[in-house]
Amino acid sequence: MEFIYTFTVDLFDKIKKMTEFTGTYNATIDDKGRIVLPAAFKKEMGDMAFEPLVIERNLFRDCLDIYPEAFWKDRVAAFKSTLDPFDEEDDAFLQFFYENFIKVGMAANGRINIPAEYSGYGKLKKNVRLIGMGRSIRIWDSAVYETQRMDKAAFAQRFKEKRKNKTAE
Repeated sequence: MEFIYTFTVDLFDKIKKMTEFTGTYNATIDDKGRIVLPAAFKKEMGDMAFEPLVIERNLFRDCLDIYPEAFWKDRVAAFKSTLDPFDEEDDAFLQFFYENFIKVGMAANGRINIPAEYSGYGKLKKNVRLIGMGRSIRIWDSAVYETQRMDKAAFAQRFKEKRKNKTAE
């Protein structure tokens, strides 16, 4: 029995390491706040599609981030490892952190329901853009995305600065 468990855990860990969400897709949210994830994202999730998904309010922009629960657990563990549970400020950090996400299920067809409070935060209307971000999927309202996205010139300049700083180290 232990062999089967170890084999399953090892296989799942390999799948997690191979999973990387990439690409940009357009989608539509219906009147009930439901969206169907693109087939490429569902395929990339593999067996993780049967686990809950976590929707997080992005801290820096007016959008949402969606994580398979397995990746989210890694993120939570990394965050909590930096905190002292007996420190008042760290307790407030932890509360803020937990207030900014919710777990949801995904139907067999890839449909998820985005709660109204989260859709409002992301300013999601009808047409949305889904962007693969490696371990997560970012969801933007299409119009908001166009006003807040980094343009090509800014990317090139920032990349040049990052490389320069990296070589200076």
